[in-house]
Amino acid sequence: MTIAQFQKNILDWYRNPPAGGAMRSRMPWRRTRDPYKILVSEVMLQQTQIARVLPKYKEFLGAFPDLASLAAATDKRLLKVWAGLGYWRRAKYLKKTAQLITNNYNGKFPKDPKILETFPGIGPYTARALACFAFGSREAFLDTNIRRVYLHFFFPRRKNVSDKEILRVAQRAIDTLPKNVSSREWHYALFDYGATVLKDKQINRRSRHYHKQSKFEGSFRSFRTAVVQYLLSQPQNRTPQKKVRHVLEELLKKEKTPYSAQEILDSLLKDRLIKKSRTHYYL
Repeated sequence: MTIAQFQKNILDWYRNPPAGGAMRSRMPWRRTRDPYKILVSEVMLQQTQIARVLPKYKEFLGAFPDLASLAAATDKRLLKVWAGLGYWRRAKYLKKTAQLITNNYNGKFPKDPKILETFPGIGPYTARALACFAFGSREAFLDTNIRRVYLHFFFPRRKNVSDKEILRVAQRAIDTLPKNVSSREWHYALFDYGATVLKDKQINRRSRHYHKQSKFEGSFRSFRTAVVQYLLSQPQNRTPQKKVRHVLEELLKKEKTPYSAQEILDSLLKDRLIKKSRTHYYL
């Protein structure tokens, strides 16, 4: 298949309202070019399903409508709003990024993906997705759905395909787009096609970078989450260390896990998701 044929197939499908319209209408971040709102959505969507993100996106922007309000948020308030999305570090990274942009860039987002990538929690994909959807950047990027599309059309019999190979094809597709097609529309089309037409998740196993997301229940992450949620539920800002440790040890005993309370608490302290004084833990 030629690049031109590929472009036509994807765009013809995407511009057909029954096919592409449903997904476009339910994602509010696609109706804005505000880099802050797009960043919030992209970070929330990392390893989290759209259905879970939709209500939290609205709640988060209601609580922190702009960079300044997020930069000034207390950690407890931030984590309370974030609760339900998991991967708590993402919330802390978002706040730190808001502080850096507010303090070092006069509250204005850099447009260069390489600069965006220097902010905490923003990797190559998120930096380029943000630059594309907010500023019209024409640099290729891959997520699970977009990767699946390129593997299907251009590497149908290959295994162990590297992202470097895929990105070469992806960049050619962007560089030769018709003049009436923006990079933003093109990437939304690829995402939707991969998510709704190519439902065979086995395609992604042919990527060199494939890894299966681990089960949450009973995982190390699940017990970290339990600690954060417990501290969030406490009426006082600080909770005695002995009390936190007892609750966690009882949970670990019930679940019969190999993890210790100490290693879970140490990991949370290391990631600065919780803090401690001489006698108490707090957020």
